Amino acid sequence: MKILLILAVSASLLGLTGCATVNNGPNGNQKTLFGAGVGTAVGAGIGAIIGHQSGNRGKGALIGAALGGSLGGVVGRRMDKQAAELAAIAETRRTEQGIVTKLKGDLLFGSGSSTLSAEAQSNLSQISGIMKKYPENIVTVIGHTDSQGSDNLNMNLSEQRAKSVRNYMATQGIAPNSLNFVGMGESSPIAANTDANGRQMNRRVELNITVDPTKVPQ
Repeated sequence: MKILLILAVSASLLGLTGCATVNNGPNGNQKTLFGAGVGTAVGAGIGAIIGHQSGNRGKGALIGAALGGSLGGVVGRRMDKQAAELAAIAETRRTEQGIVTKLKGDLLFGSGSSTLSAEAQSNLSQISGIMKKYPENIVTVIGHTDSQGSDNLNMNLSEQRAKSVRNYMATQGIAPNSLNFVGMGESSPIAANTDANGRQMNRRVELNITVDPTKVPQ
């Protein structure tokens, strides 16, 4: 239930505006300013997650709304900075409400496997090193596959791969209670599955990063 709630809230928040690529120009500044402007709304949504985890959804939403208005600018600036750092080592986009970092599945795992390669572990260690500087992160690891094989096989494989990434990041010092994972199987392609290049793009793991504003350093 916690995973589904986080995904639902993340999706609804992301849907408010759309996505933009991380950069050091005007767009990056706009995201920081946007954080202050919609801090209350974002805070309420994330507060609902906090309330769900603590058993009091209403209180969590109120806390989130109150904090969101005052912390929106701080959160936005910290997410801008983190996104820029992640973009240096992995494909990353800064959305209006968070960060999405995409990891190519073929570089993480062997065919049909959920065991992380040595290269993948090195890359995830670098990513985790950056994320440890942002204790407010709430990270959902999302596994995706291409359409080769059965639906059940792909769903199970995507979940096991997401779990492997989640577990490895926990060994690198990321708080386990801030890490969630889910498998999407072949249900969310970003390219056509009709050729090898498209299938390769669809085999991926994404790190969806939002925040718990109560943990933002002052």
